[in-house]
Amino acid sequence: MRKLLLVILFCQLAHGQVDSIVVVGQRLIYENNDAKAIAYFNKHLKKPENTVQKVHLLLGLAEIYKLNLDYNTANAYYIQISEILKNTENSQLKFLYYVKMAEFYRKRGFYTQAIEKLDKANMLRKIQVIDDQNLANFYSRKAAIFTEYYSIADSTLFYAEKALTYATKSKDLNTVFYSKMEIACVYERQNQFKRTITEFEGLISYAKMNNLVQNEADVYINYINVLIKDKQIQNALEEAIVALEFARKQQLLYNENMLTIKIYEIYKSLENYEEANKYLELRLELAERYEKLEHNKFLFELEEKYRLAEKESQLKINALELLNKDKLLSSNQMRFYITFLFFIIAVLITILIAYFLKRTNRTNKKLQFLSQQNEFLLSEANHRINNNLQLIIILITGQLSKLPENETVAIKSILDKINSIAVLHRHLYQSDDKSKVNSYKYLSDICSSFTDLFAENNLECQFEVDEFELQADVAMYIGLLFTELCVNSMKHAFHNQELKNIQFELACDGEVFHFNYSDNGSTDKSNMEPPKLMNQLCRQLKVTYHLNVENGFSISFEKELN
Repeated sequence: MRKLLLVILFCQLAHGQVDSIVVVGQRLIYENNDAKAIAYFNKHLKKPENTVQKVHLLLGLAEIYKLNLDYNTANAYYIQISEILKNTENSQLKFLYYVKMAEFYRKRGFYTQAIEKLDKANMLRKIQVIDDQNLANFYSRKAAIFTEYYSIADSTLFYAEKALTYATKSKDLNTVFYSKMEIACVYERQNQFKRTITEFEGLISYAKMNNLVQNEADVYINYINVLIKDKQIQNALEEAIVALEFARKQQLLYNENMLTIKIYEIYKSLENYEEANKYLELRLELAERYEKLEHNKFLFELEEKYRLAEKESQLKINALELLNKDKLLSSNQMRFYITFLFFIIAVLITILIAYFLKRTNRTNKKLQFLSQQNEFLLSEANHRINNNLQLIIILITGQLSKLPENETVAIKSILDKINSIAVLHRHLYQSDDKSKVNSYKYLSDICSSFTDLFAENNLECQFEVDEFELQADVAMYIGLLFTELCVNSMKHAFHNQELKNIQFELACDGEVFHFNYSDNGSTDKSNMEPPKLMNQLCRQLKVTYHLNVENGFSISFEKELN
């Protein structure tokens, strides 16, 4: 009996040690000690106690790199975790992994993938008992999705309150904080500004008391927003300046950026354009920080080359002076004047070069400033366009549920076309090259939007698209054409058929791509005229298409890439 008790006690101590290691690392993340946290996690990863500890250590590293916007490195750690989980039946770990991946995708704006991961976590929740801390994280991320993607305040409040309940039971300070912040944001959307301000002030005190550095910086941004909405402009300005200094001290670049923009907007609204311009310049400096090391290195090398050239030029001038002095002793006065003339010319050339270099450098700085300002404005415009398109889609979708079934077909068709344009805009917005999109990713997104409709109509879609770059305008017409053809097939092609099939292929052959679309619909099309929209889209693409309606419906054409 004594031996059994000793074994149980040893297991409990070992389990407590694993928990304490993870808790210490998580505390370093909350305190924004990223360098120490990375070293700490890597040290314990060399000899993890067990699989559970190893997964938690990898999750900690992924969290650090995600917070620092290094998504590639974070994703590499998530892939390692995924491989480990293939060989374990630990439901708690799998549940936690799905929740963390959902947050990873939400942070990057990939809401569809985030929802998919939360659905997988929810399936585990229904068949397994999940601990309170993991449930708190799960409901907290559900609340965030309903805030940012669905914009449903009641659902946000419901899930945030559930997250708060579980987080309080498990003493999860981080989730308690963000659950309360989600609830406060619901009050803000209900225009209860005074109540929201009180909640945010309480959260700032809570973060300070528990040394939650990132959390404190995050709540400051929301706090300043609601102060502005409540017309407390001067108070908002003072708090924003304090928050900016805090973010700068903690080296939180994202929060520093957001707070600088807020201060700029406040000064601009107060018509204090001198201060507004100062913070606009600061915002541009922050945007340059990612490139600062390489940029400084380039300037240093350029300056060194210029100094070396200047020294060589001076040495040549000195040598010429010495030569002139030697010749002056044995030459006539004319030679002296000629030598002196050459010296003056050399000095003038040097001065002109220095002048033009300085003027060019000044001009380049002005152009760089204007370029960065335009890039910032374009980014803001793209963000608002994307939000407006999503809002249109949400409004139309909301109206669909209120209409009779026979009146929704045309509106669904319009909704599909708007979604096609929204997908194109999102791909352009996220792409480095704003003039081109990836054909496979773009058309796959459009095809994915039809998944539910295909399933409802018992329809199979064979989708084969090569991966290549399409010009933005061509991509838009191709996306609209594919959408129109899919809608027409579902509406008109099939009549009492069990086997319904759509085939779509976009193949690239060198400098030409081939478009092929077909369905096996049995509806008689012998007297059918080409759909008007399809005809107009092909005209915009400047292609000659080929129709075949003998066995179903098919259309094909080819077009040069450039």
